Amino acid sequence: MIVPRKYFVTKGKGLSRVSALMAFNNALRDAGIHNVNLVPVSSILPPDIEEEPKHQLQPGSVVFLVISEKRVKGPARISTGISWAHGTPHGYVIEFHDGNSNSDTHSHLEAMWEEIRQEKNLNIGQPRYLTEELEVPEGYYGSVVVALVFSKIEFR
Repeated sequence: MIVPRKYFVTKGKGLSRVSALMAFNNALRDAGIHNVNLVPVSSILPPDIEEEPKHQLQPGSVVFLVISEKRVKGPARISTGISWAHGTPHGYVIEFHDGNSNSDTHSHLEAMWEEIRQEKNLNIGQPRYLTEELEVPEGYYGSVVVALVFSKIEFR
């Protein structure tokens, strides 16, 4: 079993004239997570996990993360975001991928928390939010990325 012990959050945005994939790579570079192998996971935080400041990861390492991302060809305005909260018996991370502004994304994330709070056996703390927004000009591809990166894991 793999149990996350620490995490950090990060965000980035990128443009490319070549492709949506290159815009995504540029957004990962802006977020500081472009030189690792990303493994997306779902949205559960262990109850005793700790947040730490964003830091460099060893290049080439395999990294688990909860990621929210959007790619488009311009002209367009895009936004994505995550929200996370500690809790018992566990915490949550939620993602929203289809915003067109930071405020739009934030509003959708808040609405998602309202639905999660209806679960009776879950005690969730105050959610935190991180969003990213980008105006993509005509002739460019654009990407926005927001991620909660599991930076320390334990094997059991």
